[in-house]
Amino acid sequence: MIHTVSNPQMTLDEVRSFRENFARCVSKDMTPSKKAEVKERVARMKSVYNKIIRNNGGKNPILGY
Repeated sequence: MIHTVSNPQMTLDEVRSFRENFARCVSKDMTPSKKAEVKERVARMKSVYNKIIRNNGGKNPILGY
């Protein structure tokens, strides 16, 4: 099992960068190339999900149904 760190040590620059990226994502203020990257990543995740479901007889192996 992977243990998560609830309060990771971050520098001030890392915190600023995280907040800027978060605000940009929430406001959907992204460049066209970044939007294309996100769309491609989502499509890849959906295809992997569909492959897993298809390989397990239509059942989700994580949820068990």
